[in-house]
Amino acid sequence: MTAGAPSWEAWAPPLDPPTAEGLPAEQAQVIADQWWATEPHECAARQREHCAATLPQTPVLAAVTTGAQSVAYSPAQPGGEFGLAVARAAWHRSLLPTLASVPLRVPARRR
Repeated sequence: MTAGAPSWEAWAPPLDPPTAEGLPAEQAQVIADQWWATEPHECAARQREHCAATLPQTPVLAAVTTGAQSVAYSPAQPGGEFGLAVARAAWHRSLLPTLASVPLRVPARRR
């Protein structure tokens, strides 16, 4: 890992410990050991999916209205901590095809 690069803990869901009811730290470490070095977004997505599996599922939201504004979700999205974990996992997974399709640049050799 290069200086300034995030650690897997920065992308992980809340860990238990220190956060009660988060993803157990030893499970997160196993996932990180397998994925972080080669595909950090896959690592983060798997950790968040494992975390979501431990949380109670919540009803889906189709729309939220605050009076002056409203937001519609299509398709409807789960809410609460479960919904947040699922959404973060999906966000990390959405970056995988994009990142995989970016060609690597090899610096030209100086003669």
